Amino acid sequence: MKLLIKLPWIHSSTTNQYLTTFAVNILSITHGCAIGWSSPMIPYLKSEDTHLKSGPINATEASWIGSAITLGALVNIFIIGKVADFIGKKKCLILLCLPNLAFYIITYIASNVNHLYVARAVAGFTGGGLLRIVPLFIGEIAESHVRGKLGAYFPLGMNFGIFLMYVLGTYLDYHTISFVMVPFVILYAALMMFLPDTPQFLIRKHRDEDAFESLKFYRNCNKGNTQNVDMIKKELESLQKNVLNHHKAEIKLKDFTEKASIRGLLIGVFLMAIAPFSGNMTILSYTADIFKSSGSSLGANESSIVIGCIQFIGIYIASLFVDKFGRKILMSISCLGSGLSLLLIASYSYVTSVHEFSTSLGWIPIVSLSLTILLNSIGISSLPFMIVTELVPQKIRETSVTILMACMTCFVFTNLKVYPPLVEIIDLYGCMFFYAGFCIVVSIVTIFIMPETKGKNLFQNT
Repeated sequence: MKLLIKLPWIHSSTTNQYLTTFAVNILSITHGCAIGWSSPMIPYLKSEDTHLKSGPINATEASWIGSAITLGALVNIFIIGKVADFIGKKKCLILLCLPNLAFYIITYIASNVNHLYVARAVAGFTGGGLLRIVPLFIGEIAESHVRGKLGAYFPLGMNFGIFLMYVLGTYLDYHTISFVMVPFVILYAALMMFLPDTPQFLIRKHRDEDAFESLKFYRNCNKGNTQNVDMIKKELESLQKNVLNHHKAEIKLKDFTEKASIRGLLIGVFLMAIAPFSGNMTILSYTADIFKSSGSSLGANESSIVIGCIQFIGIYIASLFVDKFGRKILMSISCLGSGLSLLLIASYSYVTSVHEFSTSLGWIPIVSLSLTILLNSIGISSLPFMIVTELVPQKIRETSVTILMACMTCFVFTNLKVYPPLVEIIDLYGCMFFYAGFCIVVSIVTIFIMPETKGKNLFQNT
């Protein structure tokens, strides 16, 4: 892929960084579709029209179909890092299309609910790999002034995939969806074949000439421009010094007990808990039930499409402003705004459980939930992955990312499994009050404790 493609809205030195990010996130989109698949498909699988020979699924089976995807993710988070050290992040990203492809094939041929459990767990295998590799891959190929924007395209791609599946699930039948998705997975694999691996991986493998060519590609360096070539050589020398020094250094337990490491890990765990326990994952997974319980008259399919569209718009907004305003201010606005919006729906739900309201007020749940998702998307859903990569010291970064991603996966699984019985105990308003309180506390912590990582050199310590 030697040809440099220039787009008028992208600075020439970053064109290939953008194009590579777009190529990588094709798989993020198809995996987002796999995440969103359960929302339109579970009602079909519960109905008498289901094609499953085992018959309609029950509530317990539906809950396992929804949460099994996190189990596959948890397994691969621990595996993919070691594989990436051996074969490189590019090849790992190519291999991750295989379980994604398998998901659509298995769901197509599935004849009983056990097949769907397997399919969802296999889909999670792709998700765990993407969570682990994509932020690191983008961080290694991107220049600091666009790293935030490029990093935001990863959650943007996944959430566009969720929205896309909401739409496809509304207008296409169960089996047709697989035919639509498979060509995109194949396109992704074909495009990735032409991309070079990251300069950092090639340096660690002592392939200095390949690292030089990779850096020239990702910086759009024209061989005829002597000044650009000299700049690439200087950047390569700096990378060699930093990468090899950190690569040679043996990781010890005391590396995790240093002040910068402890602070980075504690904030990282906190960041990983934000999305699951801020209500975002619950709203996306149980959209129809929440709208119904809150008193909204909006239909299940319509509510899913609205929420998916708003989430996508919010993350796109974050991608535009993350390198302009920084991570801290967007996270603060996102957390505080989401908390206040959740407080509104919680209060409305509580009052309607005590007093009977006119249907003319049915717009309140729609507006408040939509506002929650929009504000959630500009920070809570889009920034934690990026901040963690920039926050943790270089020496322990990859190990720490593995630990933190595993924590996040466990938080998501716990939240999705606990919500249905919890809402029966404390009602919808009780859950929403909890999420609102959590978001407000997070906003305070973000303002006073979390450091700004905008423009940070990935080789400097926190």
